[in-house]
Amino acid sequence: MNKPDGIWGILDVVRNFYEHGIDDHLWVFLLMIIIASDIVVGVSRAWAYHEFSSSKFRKGLVSHTAMITFVAIFYPFAAFMNLGGVLDTFILAMIAAYGSSILASLSALGVEIPYFDKYIKQNIDKEKFNLTSENEEEKGENENEN
Repeated sequence: MNKPDGIWGILDVVRNFYEHGIDDHLWVFLLMIIIASDIVVGVSRAWAYHEFSSSKFRKGLVSHTAMITFVAIFYPFAAFMNLGGVLDTFILAMIAAYGSSILASLSALGVEIPYFDKYIKQNIDKEKFNLTSENEEEKGENENEN
């Protein structure tokens, strides 16, 4: 049987990766799950705060889908060219970024994870986090001053 060439040869690299190589690269699958979770939690947050906007939703959905597509198509090529380690670093950074976004959205919805929320807010992502326990402490301090 002839090996596919042209665009079919490119798609064959991707197909072979997902048939045989994905078991060794579970970070790819984990990133895709985390991105999908970020979409769901972000929509839930917008819905809960009555800030749901179709243009924001479209923009977020397109950017998240583009990231999933980028990783799903280009990671097999990086593995094929023995550059999987470089892309693994990128994927771990993306997992951290999307994980931070998920934690911020959960925190806004009132689901706080002890220690993680405070650490991320203080050291990593100061703009996205609005911890309800801190807001309650500030309100208590303001009431004590009056």
